Amino acid sequence: MEAQNDGGYEESLLNIVLDEIDDIIIIHDSEHTVVWMNRAGTEKFHRPLETVVGKSCFTLFGRTTPCDDCQVISAIRDDRYRSERIIPTTGEKYKCITMPLTQDGEVKLVVQHLRKA
Repeated sequence: MEAQNDGGYEESLLNIVLDEIDDIIIIHDSEHTVVWMNRAGTEKFHRPLETVVGKSCFTLFGRTTPCDDCQVISAIRDDRYRSERIIPTTGEKYKCITMPLTQDGEVKLVVQHLRKA
């Protein structure tokens, strides 16, 4: 069966697939603003998607300023960055991989993938 591109079809399909993944997926812009987060993320951070989108990513970790080891900045600088993160509400440790998505040589989005350690 051939996929059709009728407006939001591809985006809707991608959202469905990413929402079924049990790992946390967060998409930010290069200014730390959350653009999208999957179901696993909203459940783990105990926040509905509409309260997260448009907010700074560091607020998910209970901060008012960027993290000392900021994943967004590190991914932009190093192309791909790996570290560990602790979810404040649960104290659980996660392996974190952060990758920039570029367009015309400029970072447009940063994808963060958190998998339970």
